[in-house]
Amino acid sequence: MKVGELVPVAKLQAEMSIHSQLGIEPIINGVGPATRLGGLALSEYVWNAMRESNEQSYRMEELHESAGKFIANLIDAPSSLVTAGASAALTLSTAACIAGFDRQMLIDLPFPQTKRVDVLVQRLHQDPYDHALSAAGARMRPFGDAKETTERQLIESIDANVCALLWRESADKGALDLATCSRIAHERGIPVIVDGALFIPPLNRLKHYLEQGADFIAISGGKGFRGPHTSGLLVASPANIKIALLHHLDLDERTTTWSHQISEGEFAELPSNGIGRSMKVGREQIFGLVAAIQEYQITEGYQIGDNEISECKSLLDQANRVQTETVVYSPLNVTNLHIHAPSGLSADEFYLKLATGRPRIILGQEMSEHGVLTLNPMSLVKGQGSLIATRINLIAIQGKGE
Repeated sequence: MKVGELVPVAKLQAEMSIHSQLGIEPIINGVGPATRLGGLALSEYVWNAMRESNEQSYRMEELHESAGKFIANLIDAPSSLVTAGASAALTLSTAACIAGFDRQMLIDLPFPQTKRVDVLVQRLHQDPYDHALSAAGARMRPFGDAKETTERQLIESIDANVCALLWRESADKGALDLATCSRIAHERGIPVIVDGALFIPPLNRLKHYLEQGADFIAISGGKGFRGPHTSGLLVASPANIKIALLHHLDLDERTTTWSHQISEGEFAELPSNGIGRSMKVGREQIFGLVAAIQEYQITEGYQIGDNEISECKSLLDQANRVQTETVVYSPLNVTNLHIHAPSGLSADEFYLKLATGRPRIILGQEMSEHGVLTLNPMSLVKGQGSLIATRINLIAIQGKGE
């Protein structure tokens, strides 16, 4: 085919939807804000804000600082920074704890010329997302045991190599609470990082973390706030946000023409691209997250999704072929529907029948060992509750050979 002959082909493709061109089959997302399923749909208000960001260019440090102050006022936080997800917020927090404003260490991360790179974490709080901290050059050091953690164990773990303590919400009653960890850490000059990705909103949890002594709080923008899925938020003091911003910006500038004020009369040295360069945030993410947080504060939550959960449960209970329960899922502050696998099927077999049928339905597997799949309301749209129930009832009939 000659170059000139490609023009009609390109024109035809431009008139087709990208969905059609890619030829990929959609799913019904019954898991909620899961990255593997593309997150949640964006509202028209958020989508319009992202489109608005396309109309002008900005100096990104100015946009970051302005948006960070605006969001901080919205959520009653000391200061904030829009990040590329909560994971990036954890990485930037760690970079700030290790290197601070030190230009050479900023350049050297993740291999800084310092031994002060240990991050303490309760053994009960260890998680695969610890990789987000290791990415900045941290060495994760667990303390306590698999059943409980004592204050003495924390105190004895703190030495000259510790740069931070990581804390997470935990269902384990043996874990030390945030207030206790913060008190012990702060008495020894150690900042506390909180992984709040799953737990904020609601905003009263953010207030609680701050009151209990958190220095850095990593938040997802694409979960409860329903912002762009790859957005996140770091909440910290204004000084710590300025440090995190330096580790994040693309600073391909000249020293003689650039300045970044740390405090009154004090300016940071121009750093090279920091550890957060691969986590850069576009202006569309910043505009979108600002709009999402604004909308979160004035909307009715998950009313549409809750209606679909109710419809699904009603149809399943009427057919009486599978057992169901509504259960509050505390981390995301939503009500999930627990659906027991039909008689004769394991939870995995049940999952695969839903995932490979028509329509393709993906449910949560966190309760599979108990023979249960979960339905989260956050991604559901009108009519999907009855679709899911219809498919489940059909699978139950087929499973029994009726």
